[in-house]
Amino acid sequence: MPKIVDHDERRAHIVEAVTNIIVRDGFDRVKMREIAAEAGYAHGAISRYFPDKQSLLTAAFLQLYSRSNERINEGVQGLRGLDALERMCREILPFEERGGARNSRVVISFWDHAAQDDALRLIHRENNMRWRELFRRFLTEAREDGELAAHIDIDTAVNEVASRNAGWQMIAALLPDVSGDERLDEGLRALIDSFRSARSEEPVV
Repeated sequence: MPKIVDHDERRAHIVEAVTNIIVRDGFDRVKMREIAAEAGYAHGAISRYFPDKQSLLTAAFLQLYSRSNERINEGVQGLRGLDALERMCREILPFEERGGARNSRVVISFWDHAAQDDALRLIHRENNMRWRELFRRFLTEAREDGELAAHIDIDTAVNEVASRNAGWQMIAALLPDVSGDERLDEGLRALIDSFRSARSEEPVV
């Protein structure tokens, strides 16, 4: 009886292999034969699922986004406003339990190639815009609930949150000595507190 191949599982396994190589050696050094060896498959098995290096990098990037989105959807259940925004950021930021600098290296490799390729740039834009809409939703809820400071412009705040998240990815990958969970936590709390109205900080009597 022929062996039944789980193609989704095989794709995921190949993506994990290319992620390991990107983290270890950098994307520019990735070779299809090396990926096959890392995954334990024949070279032809890799090309059946991923015809070139760009498709592999895209798959690795989208896998990270998909996993982040799953955590975000679960994590913000029952939350709104600044609590939901903070929780979402915790699922995106490179905390060690989320993959830390390892995942950041994959993200930065994709950004580098997306900056020079319209198709990759569109993939990044589509995914990033979904996150920005969630940032906007939570900030709007914070305004409705009276916890957002009056001077905060929501469009500006969305840009600030997106920029901070991107910047922390760069720091985790390139300056690990000034990164780490404690500093990420401090930076995130400071960002959220910068949006908070003085009234929302008053203790409930």
